[in-house]
Amino acid sequence: MPRSSHGFSPDVAAALSQADRGLRARMGNHHALFDYWRFAMSTICGVDAFYVGFYREGRKIVYPYTFDDTIAIKRYIPPEVFGYGPKGQAAWILRNRRPYTFGSDNGLLLHHGVSFGDEERVSADAITIPLFEYRDGVPEVIGLASIQTYKSNAYTEEHVRAFEWTARSVMTVLAREREDDLNRRELAAPVEGASENDQPSVAEVVQDVSEILADIHTSICALEEAVPTGERELVRLVREVRQRCEQGQTKTMDIISRPSVHAENLLNSLSSKEREIAFLIARGGLTNKEIAARVYVTESTIKGHVSRILRKLEVEQRSGIAARLEHFFD
Repeated sequence: MPRSSHGFSPDVAAALSQADRGLRARMGNHHALFDYWRFAMSTICGVDAFYVGFYREGRKIVYPYTFDDTIAIKRYIPPEVFGYGPKGQAAWILRNRRPYTFGSDNGLLLHHGVSFGDEERVSADAITIPLFEYRDGVPEVIGLASIQTYKSNAYTEEHVRAFEWTARSVMTVLAREREDDLNRRELAAPVEGASENDQPSVAEVVQDVSEILADIHTSICALEEAVPTGERELVRLVREVRQRCEQGQTKTMDIISRPSVHAENLLNSLSSKEREIAFLIARGGLTNKEIAARVYVTESTIKGHVSRILRKLEVEQRSGIAARLEHFFD
């Protein structure tokens, strides 16, 4: 079959054009974005299994989306976090910065990793590609994505290039989201000690999860009201799901409702003066000069206290002090 001017056959080129439009239309909804990516690739080649993962510190990978066509009930696999070793596929992708194909080693590297989906069936062909993010114009590998099938010799070089092409569209969407987020942050009031690289605190993450569960709870309640009263078994099942959601909401808030033993030990490591200064920083975001005026010492003395507080609380920035002490606020 002749290829288009872009190096793809006409059918694949048309599918990629449609995929790009569909991916960009799903900005802001990552599940929909990855789900459509999987669907888009399935219009080009066979896709029995698919996943997207992002590297994290400590040899960890977060898998926000995993799909296996053989899994019953929507073929959905919950997001997971796994570690990876130095000799597996994830480490290979990070090290070599290029696609891995089943045919390159007859699947040895693929099968060296953690299984997912239907673990009784073994993939017979696969393509795994690196996901790049540009930082100061330099591409860095931040994740990986894989399509797999139970049919042998299913994927061609064109499929590899098509997968890479769609990956660039996906990463463009994610990059645009980050740009929009940074633009919104510029409109917010600045917080002393905070930086663009600050990670959200546990409380902020829990709050986000709580809001998601609240939306789900609202939908379940609407469903419960819509079920005919005569459908007793269905009413029971929906009510049970609602109760589990409510239990999940309570457990979620429990995470930030009490301090951990580690947090208490860190707090106890502070002297009475350091504790006073730490709470002034955490509660009011005061500057060293303002704190010095409150506790009647010099600004240089406060700088010394802050340095020791950061070290004892095992944080690098002043914003981390608030995160450590938020459980102890009245």
